[in-house]
Amino acid sequence: GYEGPVEVTVTMKGGRLEALAVTKHREKQFYSAISDTSAKIIAKQSVKGVDTTSNATITSEAIINATAKALADRKGTK
Repeated sequence: GYEGPVEVTVTMKGGRLEALAVTKHREKQFYSAISDTSAKIIAKQSVKGVDTTSNATITSEAIINATAKALADRKGTK
């Protein structure tokens, strides 16, 4: 994120992305990216093609990247 690392928790159910929560961040102000980006990823069921939130691009990209890593790690454990 803009102020430091961003951590996410990804919940899968039946092979679908059910929930995505930003569990840790150091952003000093609430950016809509924290909720909006998560909702966009769940709606697309992917991180590919998710647009970042204006004025919070770095935070949005951090959420997208953290989610991509979590999904890749999950695939590696199957």
